[in-house]
Amino acid sequence: MIRESQGYFSLVQYSEFPERAEFVNIGVIVFAHASVFVKFSHRPRRAEQAFKIHLGNHFQHLKESMEDRLRHEFGNGWDREKIEKFIALRSGKVRLSPVRSVLVKDPEQLVSELFEKLVGEVPSSPRGPRPSTKLAQAFRSNGVEDFLVKPDPVHLSGGLKIEVPFAYQNGAFNLIDTVSLAGDPDKALNRASPHMIEGELLYQETALGRAARLVVVGDDAQAQDAEFVNMIAEQMDRHHVRFYTLDEIEPLVRDIRQNYVLHR
Repeated sequence: MIRESQGYFSLVQYSEFPERAEFVNIGVIVFAHASVFVKFSHRPRRAEQAFKIHLGNHFQHLKESMEDRLRHEFGNGWDREKIEKFIALRSGKVRLSPVRSVLVKDPEQLVSELFEKLVGEVPSSPRGPRPSTKLAQAFRSNGVEDFLVKPDPVHLSGGLKIEVPFAYQNGAFNLIDTVSLAGDPDKALNRASPHMIEGELLYQETALGRAARLVVVGDDAQAQDAEFVNMIAEQMDRHHVRFYTLDEIEPLVRDIRQNYVLHR
């Protein structure tokens, strides 16, 4: 029969702004049976949502750093005084909460239970279809899918390559691509900006030969402020990119249908 023994636990907490004393739980440590048991969040969603940041690989580095420190400090055992001293020395964006006493039977089970109760994982948002898939569905439902071709990649100076799923002819060869405008406007702009550069280069380098233009269809535009979408459209136009949104794609569909008759 396994008897309960005295143990301790502490929460691993993260803050982007420690001076505000605002922390979120990202892991739990259990000190039991002369060993240390640790469970961390797999992904930094809770911290990212709380502080409106993107941690990326930095989160993995933080976890690995904490695990290394724990192994170094408690590899030969622990006592409460040693734990409290270790916690007191932690500063910066990752800290440990004050140690709390707990009775332990199965430390691995306990660390999992404490994690589920006090930390937990933030579920990821279910991913919908990719923008290119939604665009293909829109063309199919509007009856113009067969009027489009899959173009070969277009190679530009500087080693740039434009590779898109659809194209059609209307006096110029139109390369159709998509971009997601979902989420934070800054991130949406970062996704849209490369298309502006590609469109300008494509326009300049094909002006004296077989004219080609880039056509970009923005997905999730309805999730953004109208002023932001208008700004994207204006910048696309300045760079000789034709811009539409997926929820207002009728003008593009009409142009594809009319020019198929003229150029087939």
